[in-house]
Amino acid sequence: MDSKIIEFLSSPALLEQISDITRIVDPLQKTVTEYKDRVAMIDEAHCFDFWGKNKACDNCISMRGYNDNTTYTKIEYTKDKTYMVTAVPYNIADRRIVIEMLKDISKSVFHDLSGDTVMQQIGIHTLIDNMNKLAFRDSLTGLYNRRYIMEKLPVDLLNSVLSATDLSIIMVDIDHFKKVNDTYGHIGGDYTLQHVAATLSGCLKRANDWIARFGGEEFLICMPGANLEAAKATAEGMRESLEKSLVRYQNAEFNVTASFGISNLKSVGQVNAEDLIKQADEKLYSAKNNGRNRVEF
Repeated sequence: MDSKIIEFLSSPALLEQISDITRIVDPLQKTVTEYKDRVAMIDEAHCFDFWGKNKACDNCISMRGYNDNTTYTKIEYTKDKTYMVTAVPYNIADRRIVIEMLKDISKSVFHDLSGDTVMQQIGIHTLIDNMNKLAFRDSLTGLYNRRYIMEKLPVDLLNSVLSATDLSIIMVDIDHFKKVNDTYGHIGGDYTLQHVAATLSGCLKRANDWIARFGGEEFLICMPGANLEAAKATAEGMRESLEKSLVRYQNAEFNVTASFGISNLKSVGQVNAEDLIKQADEKLYSAKNNGRNRVEF
């Protein structure tokens, strides 16, 4: 191979060609070091402040890369620019960091589709938002999906630990769901799942709370900043709302109930999303074993 090519591949010039901004994100130390024009700036703020959205990205590829130890890429935007973002995990000493490479593609993204009327009407930012939502939405209920749980919960959990605040999760399972499927068929079962999803969602009043379909007839609610008492009140409100509501499917009307299990960061005592889910799941099965249609914590 040409010696000049080899020299270029090992030089800082290559990084400057593929990245306008390079950031080192340390999720555990909660630091962001930004390299731009060969100058390093350490910022103690959230990594998502760069995007100006005042919240963690739904499609956070840096946390995904951190969890999976795999490189991921996405398109994201600020108020006036569109970026191609590549997140590369890198292990150093006793911890893992993520190297983010941001390339401004505002003038080149979807260039070949510039004459597409539909594209012009939708807008690139709306298209990006829709793509991110599709990646993390359950197609049946419209709630977040299991993938979102495994990427967002560790972020919320870490933020709670670093800020010394509470975090609670609620696991929910529909009681006797098999009987619904046997009586009304799988379409009736799907309709019931949609009804339950809407009812549970309607009980969430706090801006930071979110709900996802965990799988099958199970749901998970995450409540950052909520102590055990607040989570108990929310779960009980959900239980009552569901018990009192009617599922109307074709010519039938029927009730369904659900069982609830709650875990809290302080009660688990470990910085681990899997442990938090496991404890809530254990409480859920206690609710099942103790008669269903109840809240255990």
